[in-house]
Amino acid sequence: MLKSFFQPLVAWYLGALKTGYGATAIGRYPEMIGEGLPVSLGSDGPNCANSFDMTRSMHAVATVYKDRYRDVSLVPAERALELATLGGADSINLADELGSIQAGKKADITLFETRCPEWLPLINPVTNLVYSARGSSVHTVIVDGRVVVESGRCTLIDEDELYDEVRRVDWAARILARTGLVSPSRWPVI
Repeated sequence: MLKSFFQPLVAWYLGALKTGYGATAIGRYPEMIGEGLPVSLGSDGPNCANSFDMTRSMHAVATVYKDRYRDVSLVPAERALELATLGGADSINLADELGSIQAGKKADITLFETRCPEWLPLINPVTNLVYSARGSSVHTVIVDGRVVVESGRCTLIDEDELYDEVRRVDWAARILARTGLVSPSRWPVI
């Protein structure tokens, strides 16, 4: 009953660390995991965490609670990977369709380029992925059988054109006009 009451539950956000919400001080993610509640990883991207990098979310959840509770057994690398895959599917009630590579599920997979410093030495691929890798080492992403990232570049859009378009926008002025909020620099930039 308790598990179904909390579904879907997405409990970990990098933004909580950046903005000081107290995720490690008052968050009870290891306890929720221990109780069998559906816990998954996510990021609210530029709104708060300034990142969509799931490897950063895995790294954070696999490390901060070890430090907070001074207990290295909390959220091992393998569990962090499960939270990013199986946990994500479970928390949105799609575990029958997503979250693992097996017959009858959508063919979603991410392949990493392991010929880079964060993957060497490659003794345990899961610990390299969780503790060292970054999204920048993603080589290929296949979603439901369709290649959407190849050689680290999105195949669905012209990335360079999109980046140029985003750079042309005066984002500070747009945010000020919509919200009245100014985001001053804390560092003198010349």
